[in-house]
Amino acid sequence: MLKVLIKCFVLLLCAACSRQVEYTADFSDGLPKPDKTEVFDLPEDYGTKQIDTFFIDINNDGKQDTIKRGRFVTGTAHSYTFYDIYLNNGKLLTHLTTLEGADCILRAHKFQTQPFLITSASRDVGKDYTEPTKAKVETFEIKNDKIESVSVKKHSPICDVRYLLMGW
Repeated sequence: MLKVLIKCFVLLLCAACSRQVEYTADFSDGLPKPDKTEVFDLPEDYGTKQIDTFFIDINNDGKQDTIKRGRFVTGTAHSYTFYDIYLNNGKLLTHLTTLEGADCILRAHKFQTQPFLITSASRDVGKDYTEPTKAKVETFEIKNDKIESVSVKKHSPICDVRYLLMGW
């Protein structure tokens, strides 16, 4: 009986704490105000809804590199945010995406600009999006114009991984 109550509590907690899949005041990806924003009218409510562009020196060479953050909507709870990071020479350094469900966020990213770091939290789906599974938080930095992992920490099961990034 106690196991059933605990499982019900965890499922209710997941559903209640992360129903809102948009990035809200509770969670920020750490990027500053965008230098440019483009909003697209989607008659079918499917596709890239918005792209924010940021000019940030990510490799400490004194030149502005580019981060594009886009919101791709699907008309379902499984929309996502993508981040394309380009060096100032136009080379795509990395493409990151979030992984979102109606009740839980399974992959999220947080940026720090000085020094430039990307911290990503992720977990597996499990039986479905609402089942908490073990998570990991990995931090990346730019070295020699390549993205490299500098730390990985394992975490106990969680539903919404954004909570692992709130203190970063």
